[in-house]
Amino acid sequence: MTITSLRQLMVQTRAAVRMPRGRRYSSRLATYLHLSPAVRDALANGEPVVALESTIISHGMPYPQNVETARQVEQIVKENGATPATIALIDGKIHVGLGDAELEQLGKSGKSAIKTSRRDMAAVLSQRLLGATTVSGTMVAAHMVGIQVFATGGIGGVHRGAELTMDISADLTELGRTPVAVVCAGAKSILDLPKTLEFLETQGVPVVAYGESRRFPAFFSPDSGLLAPWAMQTPEQVARLIKTNAELGLMTGQVIAVPIPNEYAESSAEIERAINVAVREAEEQGIKGKECTPFLLQRIVELTGGMSLVANIALVKNNARVASQISTSLASMGASSQWQQKRSKHTRARAERPVLVVGGAAIDVTSRIDAAHATKSLSATSYPGTVLTSIGGVGQNIARAAHYLGAPTYLVSAIGNDAHGHSIKLDLDRIGMSPAYLQFQAAGARTAVYNALHKPNGDLLIAVADMDINGMLSEQQIYKAFDELQPGVVGLDGNLSTQALSTAIILAASQQACVVFEPTSVPKCASVLGALSRIDRSGTTSSVNGLVQVITPNTLELQEMAKIALELALVESAPPVSLVSEIAGDHCELSIDTVRAALTLFPLFPIQIIKLGEKGVAVVSPVLHDKSRPMFRHIGPLKPGVIVNSNGAGDSLVGAMLALLHSRQVTESSDGHVDLSPEEIDDMVLRAQRASILSLESPLAISDKLIPRVILDD
Repeated sequence: MTITSLRQLMVQTRAAVRMPRGRRYSSRLATYLHLSPAVRDALANGEPVVALESTIISHGMPYPQNVETARQVEQIVKENGATPATIALIDGKIHVGLGDAELEQLGKSGKSAIKTSRRDMAAVLSQRLLGATTVSGTMVAAHMVGIQVFATGGIGGVHRGAELTMDISADLTELGRTPVAVVCAGAKSILDLPKTLEFLETQGVPVVAYGESRRFPAFFSPDSGLLAPWAMQTPEQVARLIKTNAELGLMTGQVIAVPIPNEYAESSAEIERAINVAVREAEEQGIKGKECTPFLLQRIVELTGGMSLVANIALVKNNARVASQISTSLASMGASSQWQQKRSKHTRARAERPVLVVGGAAIDVTSRIDAAHATKSLSATSYPGTVLTSIGGVGQNIARAAHYLGAPTYLVSAIGNDAHGHSIKLDLDRIGMSPAYLQFQAAGARTAVYNALHKPNGDLLIAVADMDINGMLSEQQIYKAFDELQPGVVGLDGNLSTQALSTAIILAASQQACVVFEPTSVPKCASVLGALSRIDRSGTTSSVNGLVQVITPNTLELQEMAKIALELALVESAPPVSLVSEIAGDHCELSIDTVRAALTLFPLFPIQIIKLGEKGVAVVSPVLHDKSRPMFRHIGPLKPGVIVNSNGAGDSLVGAMLALLHSRQVTESSDGHVDLSPEEIDDMVLRAQRASILSLESPLAISDKLIPRVILDD
């Protein structure tokens, strides 16, 4: 296989489409970052993004008010033209942009989540703990991905008596070394505000009073009695400050101090009295360090009868509104900022290359006959049972599983411009997956529907698949996704047309992405062989071996694929009978037909994950130091509890494999092989089986209990 010739083929077939250059990213930072689709797209397009901290969710308010407030704040950011990026550390990754599930997790965790500043980030990530970012931690993460504006309630500062205790918030030193603008209501009046402003001056941090007055606000009070060094009245003025600071190469943040809205400032005197009482109680109880602020805020809420909490929520929302306006103004100035252009250029290099799944999306109708009415032979009549409608389709299932398991995942699929199609789009939005690459077809094209009837034990009895629309996916849509996303791992399913598959395979090869093919069914499993034959006949590549690195068939699909590969002359001949018999003798779980088929296909597909149903999985992959020799292994099954639905277990396994390949930053090597040892592959398969078990036990095709730690925890 020659990558140069593949690129030439793409130029010949789609001269009008700009082809992306394949890139590998060596930065290990990428392995710790997880950007939501919305944040990733906004950063890639130079659109305004506002960072939001998560300590305010876990430690700042009680549940469910904390989650409700977080959603309201994100909505305010959206309404003011920016993309919200709430940041937290979850399952060993820095999540920039959270979905509903993550917000709920933080809200319910409360103070069991670890307040995470710069000091704590490595420890929280390495131990896969739940971390809620402070101002300091949020600034660090925001700067890593190129977010320049951050909205919060108030910053930390110099604590009273710091001349004896040296208790100074890490927020202040972070502002002195991390170029992120922090839009806040000043610092809390529980702090020593004169010393706080002095410390910021020493750190070289611009402090700006936002509005008509130079008065520095004190969180609940619009006036601390102190003057800020600067006053600015408009988002454009602040945006120019941020832009100029960056262009000068000054690695400092900025404090944009916004006074609490007037209607909530009237209660500031009563809140100040409560603050003084709370501070005295903290001193008497010896409460210090990072435990001090949560104690004081909670005690102030109690002393004011909840009045301070109402004011707190109001000022956070106001700060989010102002930050969004500043970020929008800054984005509009981006074209003239060399620093911002450089940051945009390297945004994708700092973030991980995503998973891209090209395949079918459908509506699943899953029916199950009640056990009391099941008989050995079913008559042509209706039976009592349960019927569940859900979002399905092999490609969508695989993508959903990979997304749930923590990989940034995108789906390219054809859907109808009908109720079913719009349901699929809305559901991807709901779970935090971007629907940007769904392609609505012309009127009259039906969204795919898979209608399955199951026995009481969950086994499939019969199914009808209306999947014609999958053949309508355009090459242009596939080109667009590869060009914009430059994925590192690509999943393909057998529902696609030969033309669509060949396009995706060529594009993946040009970007040295690892390709995984799920055959889907016996009638459709040959589609990938037709695609490889089409590429082979073009004469622009020396070999199609290894263009698809991983396949995930069952035994029947494997045998059919071997038969077709021989018919199309993609492989030279069937393997020697003696070799087949020897391997089958060593692996009693595998029939002679299965071993023969696996050996036949090995030159084309170097890694084969063969699903054996209740017997587990067989794995075929190259010997570590001799990639021309196959190595067979059997991995026994994990035992599920009560099997509810077998419809998505295989798709869950494939999605988990994509997520695991992504987590290990696996790409295709120059000889078409994936650089993984047999031990690494077996470990990944064992972990992926956990996802299958959860889906077997779920009424949904892909269990909503799939979370990253399912496949990452030892």
